Amino acid sequence: MKCCLAVFLLGSIRILFSNDSSSLPNDIRWVRQSGEYKELCKQVFQQAWYQIKKQAGSGGTKWAVVVDLDETILDNSLYQVDRWGKGLGFTQESWSEWVNQKEAGLVPGAKVFLEKTRSLGGTVVFMSNRMHHNLQPTMENLKRLRVWQKEDLFLLRENKQDTKEIRRKEVLEGTGRMKKIGPLKVLAYLGDQIGDFPNKSGEVFGVSQFLLPNPTYGKW
Repeated sequence: MKCCLAVFLLGSIRILFSNDSSSLPNDIRWVRQSGEYKELCKQVFQQAWYQIKKQAGSGGTKWAVVVDLDETILDNSLYQVDRWGKGLGFTQESWSEWVNQKEAGLVPGAKVFLEKTRSLGGTVVFMSNRMHHNLQPTMENLKRLRVWQKEDLFLLRENKQDTKEIRRKEVLEGTGRMKKIGPLKVLAYLGDQIGDFPNKSGEVFGVSQFLLPNPTYGKW
């Protein structure tokens, strides 16, 4: 009984102070409050834009940028705050509930980057491991943030076997879900996890692959 009471009190304390930013874990607080996080994100987007601008329009080939969603375009730190406040971790059920709330914010610099990329005639391909059944709330969230356009393409995850490697190949070859669109030359990949990229290391980072900071979760 004493053990249960202690757990209850701990949970209550976490919820009570979850809105107190000074009580948050450093990783979440860094994302939500630090100037360093904001400027790093803007710097990555600026560097990506610079490289894309140098290549766009050459050769008349249809081109695209492949962009992850979570912690690359969409800021889900409020989900992290809520789970920490409740003394709970990630679950697929709670994540799906969060996605359907459509309350994610924007990663700093994301909106300007997308607008500039589209202005050059590129196609934005959102490639995320969000499940495909959450496509509609994802689009509505992007619309609310005014970063969605009808020309955007979405390659969300159909099932566990539907890896990003498979989807990247479809973009390059114009096969599968990309058959009606045809092959696209990818000028840049942007993401917050190594798995978001076709090359996991090397000199491509900062040239055609651009990594956003995310200290809150990942496969480390």
